[in-house]
Amino acid sequence: MTHAALSPLIGPEFDEFLGTSIGEDRNGTGLSVLSALARLDVDPRKEATSLARMPREAAAVRLTELIEALPLAPASAIPSRMSAANLVALLPKGKAVDARSSDSLFAATGSRETRVLMALSGFAIVMLVLFTMSALFSPGPRSGAAAPRAADAAAALPRKPVP
Repeated sequence: MTHAALSPLIGPEFDEFLGTSIGEDRNGTGLSVLSALARLDVDPRKEATSLARMPREAAAVRLTELIEALPLAPASAIPSRMSAANLVALLPKGKAVDARSSDSLFAATGSRETRVLMALSGFAIVMLVLFTMSALFSPGPRSGAAAPRAADAAAALPRKPVP
């Protein structure tokens, strides 16, 4: 089964390939194609779509090389070219590959984010202009009239004696 984070990016036609068991590691933990690719720090989605677009023989060679590179896999878990060919046969082929390009997905998101950023920038500029204009045209102290100070107001009030 494909990880939930990958499901929006690849179609269900990759589920069988990615979920297929290829053996066990030295600790007895089962290895699927998905877990093997993840252990190699290979993006399973990208690798599966890449393998699906290759000729079958080249895909089998590439998959065999990847599985042989696993650090904890015993020799019995490494599939032969025949087993790799069987795994590659589970991949969708040609135009049936329903893999949405992550670049186009992020480009669409980036476009939306760019529009939001531009709108916020425009709003900030308009607010800056409004504050500047209000500061320039707001009534301030006039040249002839001085505003009363708090000390002057306190001095003008008579104090009552405290008993």
